[in-house]
Amino acid sequence: MTESKPASPDLEELVALARRFADRKLYDEALELFQLASRLDPKNLGARLAIARLRKLQRGQSRRREARDPVEAARAEMRRNAIDAAHFVGLAWLYAEKGEEFRALECLEIGRAKDPIAPANHKLAGRIHYRLQDYDTAAEHLRRALLYNPFDREGAELLGQVEYERKQFEAAIAATIDAFLLLPSTDEERAIRLRRRIRTLRHLLGWQSQQVIALFREREENLHVAFDRLEWRRERFRGAEGLAEAGPGGSAELHGRLSLAAQLRRSDAWAHLTDEQIFKLSSVVREEELEPGELVFANNSEGSDLYSVEEGEISIQRPTPYGTFPLALLKPGSLFGEVNFVSRGMRSGDALALKPTRLLRFDGPGLARLAEGWSELGVQLYWGLWHALAGKLRATNEQLRTFFTAEQQPENFLRLRRGRGGVQGVDELAAGDKLRFLQEQGLSGKELTTLATFSRELRFESGAALFEEGDEGHEMYVVLDGKVLISKYIPGAGEEALAILERGDFFGEMSLIDGELRSADARAHDGPLSVLALDQGTIQEMLALDPEASLDFLRLLCRLIAKRLREIDEKVVSWRILSGERNAGERGRIASA
Repeated sequence: MTESKPASPDLEELVALARRFADRKLYDEALELFQLASRLDPKNLGARLAIARLRKLQRGQSRRREARDPVEAARAEMRRNAIDAAHFVGLAWLYAEKGEEFRALECLEIGRAKDPIAPANHKLAGRIHYRLQDYDTAAEHLRRALLYNPFDREGAELLGQVEYERKQFEAAIAATIDAFLLLPSTDEERAIRLRRRIRTLRHLLGWQSQQVIALFREREENLHVAFDRLEWRRERFRGAEGLAEAGPGGSAELHGRLSLAAQLRRSDAWAHLTDEQIFKLSSVVREEELEPGELVFANNSEGSDLYSVEEGEISIQRPTPYGTFPLALLKPGSLFGEVNFVSRGMRSGDALALKPTRLLRFDGPGLARLAEGWSELGVQLYWGLWHALAGKLRATNEQLRTFFTAEQQPENFLRLRRGRGGVQGVDELAAGDKLRFLQEQGLSGKELTTLATFSRELRFESGAALFEEGDEGHEMYVVLDGKVLISKYIPGAGEEALAILERGDFFGEMSLIDGELRSADARAHDGPLSVLALDQGTIQEMLALDPEASLDFLRLLCRLIAKRLREIDEKVVSWRILSGERNAGERGRIASA
């Protein structure tokens, strides 16, 4: 019998330290030290016995802890079950990829026993049953997966395919619309495919466009409700964990922010913003309520705040010595005040509540700071304002049609439209010349290079038309040299000049924004004309540049449209006065008195 090798002094100190930890009931620390001692001396029977004893003591300590706190014990069990369930789902994926569907389904069944509400489990089960052509079971699992996770775009798209195979076309179009609404704005290829599928299902159902639009609104509202519910639960969680650190009123402030964010999320004007951007935007918003006849702002007043109508009606009207003339009637969902936000001028009309009205008021300076501090948010903000302003400009142009009812066009105006002139010459400016010209317009950065590189110079003789009302629009223009007359045919009155544009002015951008036909004519005025033409691809390239450059470009376009909108509003008021409308806004003045 061989004698055991005497322990080294370091090992003895390690064992002694482990025993002191064990005496103080620090079993985890003691166990680690005894395990280290066992690795240093594998034949040390005392260390192995101590490890076994400590593990037994650990289990007893754990049971006593769980007995003292049954809630924590239940949570620990749920965590273990969730981990086990996730492992079984992962194993099921491996089997499914190897084509062993039935072994995969066995793993998923065990996983559901551990965690019955895991959406990933039901989604994979639906996918496997779809592959096995068991469409009824696949639909059941996919509906359950979307119940637990309504924001799963892939699950919604797959459910649409399953319901199509089941000949349940109404359920198929609803799921496909969900997938389309959840699609990222950058995935254009998949968006085209989903739109094509929606059109096919609409044809199979024999639906009209109004029915599809109504279903779109219904599905969008369902997603908004799911989002609001999740935000509410997140608020409760943050409150329970003590994460609202804004002082005594922090929780109430957070609740207000979440409520405002939920309202913004439902608005079409901000539908293109991400959830994070929406929540950031809510920091500069407050809710206001108005009584009938109450002014939001007055004509010729200062201010850069903009507003969104949530409930009620707002009349935008212009007071003049000849009476008060209405310019627009705004319903829920409408933005207003954005002209002053982008141009920082004086208000060009009264904004008057006609009914009990609820508004969201966006603090102008705060909004500008947000755009400056986060360029990506600024780009999305000005993109939305660009579209809103273009829609208002188009609608204001159409108001000119309401002043006259004659159907015949005057002969002199017909002569103006005959013999539409084409491009008289196409020459290219040197890139350096273009850059110098564009720098005069306040542009800087990468957009200068893009505009100078990809724009074309077009030249027109005096009187030649660049485009006419009703044409399709694929380009926007910048005046290099000469003048452009923007005009519109008014039945019974002939051609009405809307604006005369000179060097540096942009025009023709509205059709690029909303895809509508040209709403006015553009013609070389009082001499030859040279313009830079930018097609839709170039504009998209501009907006794909770094956010700072895109933000500068969009700000410029918004200022140009705002300027033109002010000019057209002046034109509308002048026409109303000349057409004999007197005291058109008398009812509004009485209401505000």
